[in-house]
Amino acid sequence: MTSDGDSVNSVRHFPGGWEEPISIDRPTLTPFPTALLGENLAAVVNAVTAQVQVAPDIPAMISLAAISTAVGGRVQIRIRPGWSEASSVWTATVAGAGERKSAAEGPFSDALRRIEKKLREEALPEIEEAEQALKVAQARLDDAEKAAIKSKPDTFKLKMDEAKLARRELAELGPVPSLPRLLFGDITPAAMPQKASQQGGRMAVIHSEGTLLKQMGGLYNSGASDTGFALDAYDGKAMPVDRIGRDSIEMESAHLAVGLLIQPVILEQLGRKKDDEMLHNGFVQRFLYSFPPSRLGYQDPRGSVAIPAELIEDLQQRLQDLVDTLWKNGLVRVVTFTDEASEAMYVFQESLQERLRRGGDLHQMASWASKLPGKIARVAGMLALYEDTQAHHITADQFHSAVGLAPYFIQHARLCLDLMGANREGQLTPARDVLEWLRRRKPDQIRQPFSVRDAQRGVDGNAWGPDGVTSETVHDAITVLVDRGWAQPMPEEVREGRGRRPSPKYMPHPLIWDKSWRKEEEEVSDTHLRSA
Repeated sequence: MTSDGDSVNSVRHFPGGWEEPISIDRPTLTPFPTALLGENLAAVVNAVTAQVQVAPDIPAMISLAAISTAVGGRVQIRIRPGWSEASSVWTATVAGAGERKSAAEGPFSDALRRIEKKLREEALPEIEEAEQALKVAQARLDDAEKAAIKSKPDTFKLKMDEAKLARRELAELGPVPSLPRLLFGDITPAAMPQKASQQGGRMAVIHSEGTLLKQMGGLYNSGASDTGFALDAYDGKAMPVDRIGRDSIEMESAHLAVGLLIQPVILEQLGRKKDDEMLHNGFVQRFLYSFPPSRLGYQDPRGSVAIPAELIEDLQQRLQDLVDTLWKNGLVRVVTFTDEASEAMYVFQESLQERLRRGGDLHQMASWASKLPGKIARVAGMLALYEDTQAHHITADQFHSAVGLAPYFIQHARLCLDLMGANREGQLTPARDVLEWLRRRKPDQIRQPFSVRDAQRGVDGNAWGPDGVTSETVHDAITVLVDRGWAQPMPEEVREGRGRRPSPKYMPHPLIWDKSWRKEEEEVSDTHLRSA
């Protein structure tokens, strides 16, 4: 204590005059609580996790998008009078190269593709019959028009009436149905309305890359964002579709399910775009985000456990039942919250209000967090339908399971939105990579000085945005480490004679090798998590 009663902050000192550094370790995030998915879905997610050896977050997030795909927009979730949500669910899971994203996505997209194949086989005879009927009707019209052209004055009116009748019959046939399709991959925003209209307004993109975000954000050609269709399809709105060479049609409703596995650099690129429309028009705010820990380098090749056949069959059958009951149906089923579930939603909404205010921990991400109750309602609907295809209600217990995922989604969205916005996390990524390289150095290099060139060799190949790993970006990363107390420049070496000046050397902090010393850069309040 000082003489005037003020406390003095104690600072830990280490040998060599070092002081305690400021942590840059990424905050420890909540792992995905798979038990809240329900017994059947959780069993599949855990089995995929064991086989692929990834964080359970990856298959869990993809599973939600897969269920939404099978529902196909044929469900409306009614929380209370005046408030309904569509059944579109968008998930974005951040995972770097080599994280086995495709393998984790595979069981779910493969099941949907098998269902799609069956749908196409069933629809093929009807499509062939429709094509034949259209050709016959077109031939009749052609013959009728030719007869009218060649007719004599006394039969002209009769022949014209026959031509009009043939044209009417052709119009009544309508377009030939397209082959059913559940999943789309690399599709441009401009093509989405047209393709969706061929599938009754339904479309799903489940992909192990972030192609869709790049396309919609204009990252491929530095163009403008194009999110109009996606925003309308998230809410299940009706929309017109202009068809080349034919009249416009009106989709009664559009539905888009999205499950993406993306690399962090894509989020950073979105944040650096001069045209940041998609960051503020509600597009990125509609996603549920996940940023799981990397398992790269910690996998046991001998420890992979095959997914039990009965779990794959159960997943296949449940998705098939949803497609047969809902996706094929032209009618929309209303799934209603029970009174108890609606009351629980009130409580959840009330718990967010103080946090959304200025000064609250959700204020900086209010545009995302204010939509969280609706997103949670959609998740509750998907989980209820996966357990019971015939479900018409969402109970309080089912809603409590879904709302139990809210703390997870909040934590992970905070990190992902930061990558796109203030980008504090993105700026720390290179420094963290250099710090990890220092921790991994060989025993004979421990506590030895290092140069920019040494660090550049150590982190070469990492994804650091458009500039990549260069001497300049590595120097900037080391500057962050120096500012945070993790390294300090050594006195400049005396140059003897002529020649290039020796490269600057840096001495790493002794705590770099103390594995017990890992602090979170910022901690999420346990009270806030419980209140969510």
